[in-house]
Amino acid sequence: MTRKQAVTRVLARNDAKISFLEGADTVARLVAPTFGPSGRAVLSSRQHIAPVLLRSGYAITSEVEFEAFGLRAGAAAMRQVAIDVHAEVGDGTTLALLLAREFLFGLNICVESGISVPRLHDAVLSHVERLVAELEVASVPVSDAAALERIATRAAGGDAAIGAIIRAAHEAAGADGVVLVEASHGARDETTVEAGMTFAQAWPAHPFLEAGDGRLVLSNPLILLHQGAIESFDEMARILEMIAQSGKELLVVADRFGPEAVATLRANREERGLKVVPMVAAGTGPWRGRLLEDLAVWTGSTIIGDTVGSSLRGLRPAMLGRAGRVEMTRHVVSVIDGRGETAAIAARCAGIRQSIEEERYLSFDREQHQRRLARFVANVVTLRLGGRSSAELALRLEAAKAASTVLRAVAAEGAVPGGPAALSRAAARCAGSLGEDPLGRALARVFRDATRVPLIAAADNAGLEGRSVAYQIENEPENVTFDVETRGLVPAGDALEPRRVLIAALRAAVSFAASAVTIDHLIGR
Repeated sequence: MTRKQAVTRVLARNDAKISFLEGADTVARLVAPTFGPSGRAVLSSRQHIAPVLLRSGYAITSEVEFEAFGLRAGAAAMRQVAIDVHAEVGDGTTLALLLAREFLFGLNICVESGISVPRLHDAVLSHVERLVAELEVASVPVSDAAALERIATRAAGGDAAIGAIIRAAHEAAGADGVVLVEASHGARDETTVEAGMTFAQAWPAHPFLEAGDGRLVLSNPLILLHQGAIESFDEMARILEMIAQSGKELLVVADRFGPEAVATLRANREERGLKVVPMVAAGTGPWRGRLLEDLAVWTGSTIIGDTVGSSLRGLRPAMLGRAGRVEMTRHVVSVIDGRGETAAIAARCAGIRQSIEEERYLSFDREQHQRRLARFVANVVTLRLGGRSSAELALRLEAAKAASTVLRAVAAEGAVPGGPAALSRAAARCAGSLGEDPLGRALARVFRDATRVPLIAAADNAGLEGRSVAYQIENEPENVTFDVETRGLVPAGDALEPRRVLIAALRAAVSFAASAVTIDHLIGR
C-alpha cells in the first residue's frame, strides 16, 4: 500500500514575487469597491450556505482562497493585515488592505530600481512613525453631536439612520460606557440602557419575582457575596433571623444554589415574608471572580468562601454590603447606587482602565473590561437592530458595529480633519524630512502615491474620477477637503477621520509591505 505524501513546491525570485503580488493585488481589488460612503457590497456564496453580503475587508478576506499556493500566500498575508487591524481597533480593515497593496507595489519598485532592501526596510519604518506623529498632532477632540453623527454615518457606509441611532446610543452610554450591537428578533430597532451594576441573570429566579409585572425591587438591601455554591442556609440561620427582625431585605449572590437552600428561601418568603433573594454570580471562568470582586467593591461587601478563608458560619453583619436599590427581572439583575467606599471604587476603575490599555489584541477581553468599567462609571447600552430579511439584517449589523467602533475610537483619541485626504495631507507635510538622495526621493513617491489611495477609492466608488479629485485637492488649501457625499469642497473640520483607525491601518500596511518586499522564495505544499 502506498501512502499519499504532500508535495513541496518552491517558487523562486521573480516567480515567487509575481505570484505573491498577484494574490495581494486580487484581495485589494476585491475590497476596493466597498470603501467609502458610496461603497458597495461583495456577495459571498458557498455550497449549502445562503449567500452573504459583505462590506468589511476583514469579512471579505476570510472568504478568499486560491488553489495556486503563490496566490494563496499573498492573500493569506493580506488576511493577516486585516486580522491585526480588526483585533486592534475593530474597523479600518479595508483602508489597511488598500494601503498595504500600494505600499507593497511601491516598495517593490524601489527594490527593482536597485535600492538596498535593508536600508529601504529601516527607512520606511522610520518614516511611517514621523507620519504617525503628524497625525497625532493634527487630531482634535470631537464632542459636537452633529459632527459625531456625520462620522458615524460615514462609518456606516452613508446610512444616516444607523448613524443617528449609534450616535444616540453612545451619548446614552456616556464617556466610559459600552454600546452592544445585537440582532433583534423582529424588524424593529430597540435600545436598552442599563445603569449601575447590571448583569444577565443566569438562573431562573422567577419564583421570587412579583406575580404581576415579573420583576422585583429591593430597597436599601444588604448584599451577601459567596464564592462557591450554597447548598444550605443552616449555617447562617442566626443572621437570617436578625435580618428578619430588622425588616431588612437581602440579596445573596453565589455560584450556585442547592435545592435545599432554594426551598429554605422560598419557605421563609411565603410563610414569614422574609425578602431574601438569590442571584447566581454573573460570568464564567476567571470572569466570574472578577465580576464578583467588582460587585464587592461597588457595594462594600466582603466576599465569603473557602478560597478566601471564610465561611457562612463566620458571617458577621459588617461583612454585608449595601446598595440603594436592586431591580430583578427574569433575565437581568441591576444593583444600583452601591455604597462602597469612593476611594476603593476609584482604585478599581483605575485598575480596569489599565487592563483595557494592556489588552491590545484580544478584542473579547478588551470589551469585557470596558463593560466592567461602564458598570462603575457609565451605562451599558444594548442596541438591537431589526431587518426585513437576513441579508438586510446582516448589512445593518455590520454597518452599526463599524459606526460604533469608530465613535469609540474618536472618543478615545480624537479625529483628524480632512476626511479621506487626511493621510495624503499629513504625508505631504512630512515629505521634506526624507532628504534629496535617491532613497529619500523614492520614499516620498511611495508615501505620496499610497496615501492618495483612500481619496481615490472613495471618489471612484462615488462615480467620480478619483485621480482627478486627488490632484485637485493637492492644489487646494489645507483648510478645505473633498466631500464624496456632496461631491464638492468642504471645510476640512467637517470631514473627520478617527485617529486611532488611521494610525492602526497605516502601521499595519507599512509593516506588512516592508516585510513582504524582502521575499525571495515561496515554499508551499
